[in-house]
Amino acid sequence: MFIVARFFAGVGSWGFLAVTPTFTTELAPPALRGFFVGMNGVNIALGYALASYMGMAFYFAKDPALQWRGPLGLALVWPLMMLVVMFFIPESPRWLLLKGKVDKAQEIVYKLHKIKNDPDQEFARGEFYQMQKQAELDRTLDPGWVAMFSKPSYRKRTALAMGFAFIGQSTAVLVINNYGPTLYKALGYGTKDQLALQCGWITVGIIFNFVGASLMDRIGRRPLMIFGVAACCVTLIIEAAMVANFAAAGTNKAGLGVGVAAFYCFLAVYSVGIDVAGVVFYGELFPNHIRAKGVCLSVATIALTDLVYLQATATAFANIGWKFYLVFIIISGLGAILMFLVLPETKGIPIEEMAKIFGDTEDIMVYAEDIHVDHNTHELVVAAHGDKSGEGLTHVATHQGLTPNMEKELAATRIEHA
Repeated sequence: MFIVARFFAGVGSWGFLAVTPTFTTELAPPALRGFFVGMNGVNIALGYALASYMGMAFYFAKDPALQWRGPLGLALVWPLMMLVVMFFIPESPRWLLLKGKVDKAQEIVYKLHKIKNDPDQEFARGEFYQMQKQAELDRTLDPGWVAMFSKPSYRKRTALAMGFAFIGQSTAVLVINNYGPTLYKALGYGTKDQLALQCGWITVGIIFNFVGASLMDRIGRRPLMIFGVAACCVTLIIEAAMVANFAAAGTNKAGLGVGVAAFYCFLAVYSVGIDVAGVVFYGELFPNHIRAKGVCLSVATIALTDLVYLQATATAFANIGWKFYLVFIIISGLGAILMFLVLPETKGIPIEEMAKIFGDTEDIMVYAEDIHVDHNTHELVVAAHGDKSGEGLTHVATHQGLTPNMEKELAATRIEHA
């Protein structure tokens, strides 16, 4: 019964983990996308923390059955809350546009992205116009799985997302999380202290996920991601050294304390650079018509990588002890170098324009910088991309369409590619 229950819980939680970054990416404005999507990481850490806190709390329950039934019962609250929330959250406007539901998509964008000191709603109108024109092209493109690996630019995006997902989990984060009490036991701590240290450890994740989400739109994704992987490698080296030299004897309290501190520092740098930045990166990397599949592959890579490591951990620690850390040290060390060489910066780029960093400029229908509002007529004005003279300005007759001549010109330039 427990295994069957875990199957359904796993389907729901991992599916939710794939859906939420996609959804948040498609709702967030470009300049704040890192923060809003990064809040997924903050709340995932919060969920882990609540589970740890409840595990600690029910440890003191006198009834043995309550010790494990209590936390499982509390876990029922959150899915029920989500079912209620579902009635109030909007659909992704980009998904609606791909399905041809223009009016509904426009209503959501105008409502969510309205700016107080922008009476003409210049930002929301321009953003929606770009979304709409891009969706018209995206509907003509192949959204299948084969395209993700057959088209060179899509293949590069897929490799970047899956590669970083693998490297991020190869820092041993889930090994430390799931085997935390066992690892603290190896450092000489009793059951109560093991649970307390685990609670403290996961609390670090909440704080530093928020730090990462707050920094990402200022300093970018790339620096945080590279820093996160490299810093995890350094903390693992320290941890391996402490365990190798002091765990067996258990007499050097300072050395064992440094081992605990290394775990805490590990989660701090992991949260800032991998947990929160990775979630943002997976969501914004792919074009609209294959974003869900791209995020799905990223999350599946995380799950598969965790599965392999977690199945091997108990046997590995029993047979080679601290040397198991060398696997993660080597992969994360080499991964930091690889990420330095290949990771692009995606900060502040509208997701309709993400194709330009992969050389697919023909896939971009309209650039945000070319869209303005004529404050005399209150109409949108679209310039030919790269035209700084102002001679190529074309007024848009409505919020939703181009003038007939410009529509024909754009159609002519896109028809061969489509």
